Amino acid sequence: MSRLRPEPDDSLVTLGSDYGNWTIPDIVEPSWTCYCVGAGGDITFERELIRRYDATARSFEPDEDYIRRAEVEPNQAARFSKHQVAIATADGPLRMQRTHIPGSRSLSPAHLYDTEDYVEVPGRTIRSLMDELGDERIELLKIDVEGGEYELMPTLDLPALGVRVFCIQLHHTGSVRQAHELIGRLREQGFPLVATDTAVRLTFARAA
Repeated sequence: MSRLRPEPDDSLVTLGSDYGNWTIPDIVEPSWTCYCVGAGGDITFERELIRRYDATARSFEPDEDYIRRAEVEPNQAARFSKHQVAIATADGPLRMQRTHIPGSRSLSPAHLYDTEDYVEVPGRTIRSLMDELGDERIELLKIDVEGGEYELMPTLDLPALGVRVFCIQLHHTGSVRQAHELIGRLREQGFPLVATDTAVRLTFARAA
């Protein structure tokens, strides 16, 4: 994966804390709706989307405590919503594995962790959430689902969802070949790679 070469993009900006940041093209507009899947304990990226662009940011996270603690400034509240749910390939209960990492509450649908501790959470598709929330389009979509990306991504038609900027973190539940196949499918959908970092956080952007 270290051999990946992003397309040149002079507009890139990095938003969020040292831990929770993502790099995206500086093209977000106030009309955009941004779905941030996998909030974890850090929503500084969402806060920056609101502060910098006045965009609408929605956080989705299966862990109850992480969602409870996800707060924005009072003047940002109208542009923010949070939802305790796991993004899945179908609506219905989803069995997720608790992490073995001390101090973390991360949950994985893909046996990412060294533990036999499981919990059942609500699972929803992105399309059903869009219908419930009244969102016709998602211009920015960030996916960090702790290894579930290899099952989830083949079910997503990003152009049909309206996505312009797509961010994803890849985990070791998949092979290098699977990762390259995932990247290849994104390119086929018109999403060239524009940014990457050592945590295998990748950003893709589609031309308007």
